[in-house]
Amino acid sequence: MPLAGCRFSAVNSARRTALIALLGALALLLLAAGQAAATTHKPLRSLRPPAKVTVGRVAVGRTPYLGGQFSLLVAVSYPIQASGRVMKGRVEIRLGRQLVFENIFFGRVSAGALRRPERRRRFTFVHQIHLSPATGELLERARREGRVPVAEVEADGRIDVDHDGIAELTSHATARRLLRGSTPAVGRSASGAEAPGQAFCGDFPVTIVPPNSEASIPLPACTAPVKWKVTGRPAGVSVGFDHRSLEFKTGPTEGAATIQLNHGTAALRIVGGTPGKTLVGVGPAQPVVRAMGDSVTAGFGYYADGTLMPFLSLYECKPVGQVLDDACSSNSTATASGLKEVPYAADYGLSNNVSWAAQWANKYGVTNYKNYAVSGSEPTNWAPGGNLYATTQKIESENPDYILMTIGANPILANTLFGLGSMRCALESDLFGGYQKCVEESFEEVHLRAELKRLYANLVEKTQATIYLMQYHLAIPSSALAYSVTQIAEMGKLMNETIAAVAAEVNAATKSTRLQVISPPHFNVGVSLEPVYPSSYTCSYFEYGVDGPSVQATPTQDELEASHYLSFCGGPKGGGEPWVISGDTGIHPSAAGYAQMAAQVPPPAPQG
Repeated sequence: MPLAGCRFSAVNSARRTALIALLGALALLLLAAGQAAATTHKPLRSLRPPAKVTVGRVAVGRTPYLGGQFSLLVAVSYPIQASGRVMKGRVEIRLGRQLVFENIFFGRVSAGALRRPERRRRFTFVHQIHLSPATGELLERARREGRVPVAEVEADGRIDVDHDGIAELTSHATARRLLRGSTPAVGRSASGAEAPGQAFCGDFPVTIVPPNSEASIPLPACTAPVKWKVTGRPAGVSVGFDHRSLEFKTGPTEGAATIQLNHGTAALRIVGGTPGKTLVGVGPAQPVVRAMGDSVTAGFGYYADGTLMPFLSLYECKPVGQVLDDACSSNSTATASGLKEVPYAADYGLSNNVSWAAQWANKYGVTNYKNYAVSGSEPTNWAPGGNLYATTQKIESENPDYILMTIGANPILANTLFGLGSMRCALESDLFGGYQKCVEESFEEVHLRAELKRLYANLVEKTQATIYLMQYHLAIPSSALAYSVTQIAEMGKLMNETIAAVAAEVNAATKSTRLQVISPPHFNVGVSLEPVYPSSYTCSYFEYGVDGPSVQATPTQDELEASHYLSFCGGPKGGGEPWVISGDTGIHPSAAGYAQMAAQVPPPAPQG
């Protein structure tokens, strides 16, 4: 769980007592709901299973180069989990009983630019298979003579996430399609002009290229002549055409980019390598990426299909308790607590593009990805002897190049949000001071430093991975009413400082630099956080200083505006969704917030 807790500033003692009573009632409700969920698993909603692969239209097209070379165009509808992966199939063409063509087709299929979150269940990709001039002329002649060629297509929808020979998703489709019609000569139509909207064209495969490089992508075949035009391009990428290809030059920025064309989209993954002029293909080897940790890595508050958990589902999805099943997290198919083990999503949440780990992987075209994080988990769960240590060992055995992790906030923050014991600390520190000492004593009670050290040292010893340790974002939920915003900001700062200090200690002891601490951007609250964070921004008539336009959850912003009506600064700046979700009272990042976190992680190193 992330950092949690706030109270209205400058409330009187009577109101403070009422708020504490409210929090106590919330805790009791959560406890009762947790016990009920442990008895039976009653999902508030059911998740539809991943889509199956299906075969769509099949046609003969002509390329705009090599004299208009013939190509077979095969449209295949894939589950969204296939996006960015190499998929394959088989096709045969027959004239009567005569087999005139057969081939295996494959390509790194593109779903275009992924949304955030991604809620599509499927997408269609049109494969292009080159035909020899003789085969193309044979098909044209047969159709002119009234004989209709038949294409028999097999599409393989198996997805093997970790390339271990065992598919996490399996589907298979076969179809017979008649190849009717004719293919006009490329470059002109009956009227001598292009007929917009009538062309059926092949799609561009995902293109993986280094930064600062020149690259060419052959223009696909179409069933009618088209005049290719660029309708949109990413900043820093220059684009042009020659008579047969799309030419572009990448800038220094790495990550995902798309070139929009009038008849398709070229999806790019710009990732480290040797700059130069290249004709791109399927792409280089991909790094092995594994994620672990708590709800901030798991993407709590989103279901595996990318939908947000409704507010009232918090009672069913509470990520604390004796049994951790990762319910209501983007990498899990559980939609309510009560299971005895974690039902991970088939692609571990990569395709829904929610968690910071998934967004980082998608940005750089990583597909060998598994997110094993479990909402509510603590460092002791993952360290040797813990009930999730078997999962840690599994991660280590898969020889990852990168391990992505957020861990350490539990159980301190779970107690802060859902428990009553930690309130005394906040109340007494208001009266007598010493809040920092109180927090540090809480860390010591759960052996935070020692458990983090055991986990970090184990991962450094048992793997050669670069381990990115994402620190915690600042969230001010409306449910932890006994704490002020500055108390929560200070708690978060101390938590993040502890993570960084332990990582530095383990790096020094192991003579390694593989533990790399990543700081998320500051999640503005919209009020003054002095002395914990600078308050140099203002948007009020009275010029009160605040940390910046708020990116907190909507209910939190409403409360802060009511209690700081002269100084509160709402946001996010420039519009857009808040960086924190509302369904859990304003604790975990939204997909927009996770995007901010993912942007802080360095790109993967070139593979191979």
